[in-house]
Amino acid sequence: MYHIWTSLDSKTIKVRQLLEAFGKNDSSVVYEIFADTVKFSDQMANNQENGLTKVNPGGRAAFLQNNRNAHQLFSDISVTTDNMRIFVRKDGVTATLLWGMWSGTGRFTKNKSTFPLHVYFYWKDDKIISGGQFTDFSAFATVAKAELAASQRK
Repeated sequence: MYHIWTSLDSKTIKVRQLLEAFGKNDSSVVYEIFADTVKFSDQMANNQENGLTKVNPGGRAAFLQNNRNAHQLFSDISVTTDNMRIFVRKDGVTATLLWGMWSGTGRFTKNKSTFPLHVYFYWKDDKIISGGQFTDFSAFATVAKAELAASQRK
C-alpha cells in the first residue's frame, strides 16, 4: 500500500475545529495547532516565482491577520467541513485536505457571498507546518473591494 485515505482522525477533527473557530473569529485553535513558522500559500494567478507558488510572508502571525481582515469585511463566515480527508503517504508525510464552500455576509453591503474552496495542511507531529488554499480569489477581491468602498461611505 502506498498511501492511506481516511476521513475521521484526530488531525481532521482539529482542522474541523479550526474552521469552526474561524467562523466565530476565534484564533485559539490556530495557536494550538499551527507552528509559529507555518508556511502558507495562496494558490492564485500571478503568485508564482521560479515555477512555485510564493509562500505568504509572516508565518502564523500573518495567517491570523488575514483571518482578522476577513472578519472586518464579512460577518456570518462559515466554511463547510463535510468533505475532509487525511492523506498519509508511505513515507509518513501527512496532509489534511478540505473541499468546501466559504460563505459570508458583507458587513457594509449586506450581500451574501459563497465560493468553492480547497485547503490543504501538512503536518509534522501535531503541528501544521505548511499549507495553502485554492479558491476564486477574484470573487473574494471583488466582494472585498465593494465592502471597503461601502465602509468608506458610512
